[in-house]
Amino acid sequence: MPKGKPGLTINLDLLKPQSNPEKIPVKLFRWLLSSGRFIFIFVEALVLIAFGARFKLDADIASKKEAIEQQIPYIESLSSYEIAIRQTQLKLSTINNIKNGSPDWSILLKKIADQTPASVKITNISIEKDLGNAMIHIAGQTQINSDLASFVGGLRTDNTFTGANIGSVGLEQGVIKFTLDATAKLVNLGNKSL
Repeated sequence: MPKGKPGLTINLDLLKPQSNPEKIPVKLFRWLLSSGRFIFIFVEALVLIAFGARFKLDADIASKKEAIEQQIPYIESLSSYEIAIRQTQLKLSTINNIKNGSPDWSILLKKIADQTPASVKITNISIEKDLGNAMIHIAGQTQINSDLASFVGGLRTDNTFTGANIGSVGLEQGVIKFTLDATAKLVNLGNKSL
């Protein structure tokens, strides 16, 4: 007999299966036995990793706690420095608040000095702060009457001062002694301007 060509053979079964189709719970059970075991292994591996991580994290927490407990005596020894630093900061903030809340008196004194003639000698200045105004009391002496007049006139022409008036004038041994009262308006106390 002649040999046939080796070829491709297809076995086709066109008959309906004779048995009942598998029920859903049976299919699910078979799936769990075949593919579900991989899910089970994955979950078990995940649980073991979490368990190991918990041990590692507990060990880390314990070591950090020991390190903190070792530092407690050192930190407690620095408490006196902390108290001193806090007191210093409070004093500095109080000084800063006082400095920012009061006018710069040097500007006011410079304006008085700019109006003072060379022959006028100021013996006393007192300044009282009252509701945004500075009440200025000046005591001085001069030998020249016109210099006293120019001093009072200069204070009156300066916009900083209002009501520059001579309180008293007296002549002792050829020297004119006087007292002068003026008011200066204090504007914008925080920015140090008059």
